Amino acid sequence: MENENNQEMNIFTMTSRLGRAIYGVIKWILSILGYILRAAYQYKLLFLGFALVAIGFSLYESREDNHTYEGFLHLKLNDGESVLYQTLVHDLNEYSKEEDVAGLAKELEVSEDLAARIVKLDAHHVIDKYRDTTVDYVDYDNSVPLGDTIDFAVPDQLVISARVKGIEEFAKLEEALKKYFSKNDYLVSLNIARIKLQEEKEWMYHNALLNIDSLQKIEFFKSNGGNYLEFSSINEKKASVPFIKAKKQMFYDDMQKLFELTGKIEEDMSANLDVVTVLSSFHPAKAPVNSFAKLMCRNGLVALLLFLIIAMIWRHKKDIRKYLDKGI
Repeated sequence: MENENNQEMNIFTMTSRLGRAIYGVIKWILSILGYILRAAYQYKLLFLGFALVAIGFSLYESREDNHTYEGFLHLKLNDGESVLYQTLVHDLNEYSKEEDVAGLAKELEVSEDLAARIVKLDAHHVIDKYRDTTVDYVDYDNSVPLGDTIDFAVPDQLVISARVKGIEEFAKLEEALKKYFSKNDYLVSLNIARIKLQEEKEWMYHNALLNIDSLQKIEFFKSNGGNYLEFSSINEKKASVPFIKAKKQMFYDDMQKLFELTGKIEEDMSANLDVVTVLSSFHPAKAPVNSFAKLMCRNGLVALLLFLIIAMIWRHKKDIRKYLDKGI
């Protein structure tokens, strides 16, 4: 009974403390809002000036010819690993960061007009968290450490994000990125070696099928039943009805396996002759990332912060002047 009373008291105490904490946070937020309202009222002209600057700057950044859109390109990497491709994409992004339009245009082999419209390029790993060959999510924040034993980056897939001024430019950028990877000397050498190996495998499986065909002919003359084996579709001992017999070609399982392997090779050769294969093209959203509403929220917060700093300095200008006038 005493333990139950203690537990009830502990729950009551925890609830009471939590309530006081929530009340304290709400009171703190309201006090900040009150301070902002008082400052805005006391320094109306200053507040209005910062508000107009934030609105004007947001309108300028969100003008139609400056609309920036974001799209994602999902690639199947036929040669090399995703870490290498991520490095190559980051190298391209350095040109955008430094506003080196000529350098970016040269690397991507595009016009300088298109290069000037590319705002940002980034690469994101595709994560197979449980290592079951199933894609779980894309690391858009690049926050997953590759050395982590829990998360695992799929080595042959990568998602490239791009911010470009103009939706119509994404198709050109996609082709440019494919060419950029395809002209890399190291990746080209890997691609040549992979295709040669696939061709050798295909020839090996073809010879194996010829050998099986020869074995079938030999067995045909050795066996009175020809080159077919009889098998039961159900277990004869456990059958309550007469079991059904059928004929199965000799080496059937071996032939089926070889056909499957040959089919996979032909599929890979037909679809993946290039260094990379596009799994999903750029599909940018119609709404720009630098819309007026988004920019106004960002610029408004910056303007409000600057206004509060200047208002605080102006309010305590006498104290600040006295402090500065003091000798060391």
